[in-house]
Amino acid sequence: MSDGAVRTGRLIGYFEAVAAACLWGSSGIFAVHLFRLGVPPETVALLRPVVGVLFLFVALAAARPESLRIDVRGLAVLGLGGGLAVAVFQVAYQFSTDAVGVPRTVALLYLAPAFVTAASGPLLGEWPLRRRIALVALTLAGVWLSVLGADEVPARFGTSGLAWGALAGASYAAYTLLGRFAAPLFGSARTVFYSTLGACVVLAIVLPVAAGPIVLPTGARAWILLVAFGGLTVALAQFLFFDALGRIEASGASTAAAAEPAVAAVLATMLLSQGLSPLGWIGVAMIVAGVAGVGGTAIGRRTSRPRPHRPGRS
Repeated sequence: MSDGAVRTGRLIGYFEAVAAACLWGSSGIFAVHLFRLGVPPETVALLRPVVGVLFLFVALAAARPESLRIDVRGLAVLGLGGGLAVAVFQVAYQFSTDAVGVPRTVALLYLAPAFVTAASGPLLGEWPLRRRIALVALTLAGVWLSVLGADEVPARFGTSGLAWGALAGASYAAYTLLGRFAAPLFGSARTVFYSTLGACVVLAIVLPVAAGPIVLPTGARAWILLVAFGGLTVALAQFLFFDALGRIEASGASTAAAAEPAVAAVLATMLLSQGLSPLGWIGVAMIVAGVAGVGGTAIGRRTSRPRPHRPGRS
């Protein structure tokens, strides 16, 4: 494969990661409105991926039915490993949002790029350059400034919010690293479908035991929001992100996805009347600069030997 083709693939991967982040940026808006409609966090944590996996199944069965075939090894890696990571993330994100709100959840969630950058070297052999590390630091500083600059954000996190938010960040980092390993081997379609399906199975078993019976939403508005929530932020966003992980390094994809809090801040300002102070807008600008800089390093980096094609890649 020529250097030009590899760079084009990296450019596509970078924009896929940013597009996924833009979709994820709407997650807090959906979650807050569902909570206000009386839908509890554990219900959202289960039904969101269930809706997403139904969308994925219908789309793949119609357009790429071969991507639904998988061997035992792939099912173990994606269904069990990916499913556990996605399930933990779903629960932690919803409970953190309910406990401490969207801004502080996002602040803790985006510790993930630091985790991924630190782990991608020893685990994946993708050692980040100093410039990439500096851009990650700039992006993380921007995330925290955007959170501190949000209106009506209490100064303290609280024990439960801190725990759930940190767990969301760690599980997000885990499935980013797993996706970077699995997407080139099994294909992005299989990776996102079986990881999400595994998460649904885990959540369907664990949540009723841990939190009691799942309370289904009442009213058409809640169901419409849930369908849109699952279709956009699970089915479409995770497909884009896992496809990006098949094209660019894990640290690059994770940092590009840090555009999410900037999108979330703008949407919260427009739709929830949660404006940003000048400090918050400086943070948003730092996020944009960091994400754009990572895009430049991901696209312009010297090409390395391409990964060999493996059977079963979709």
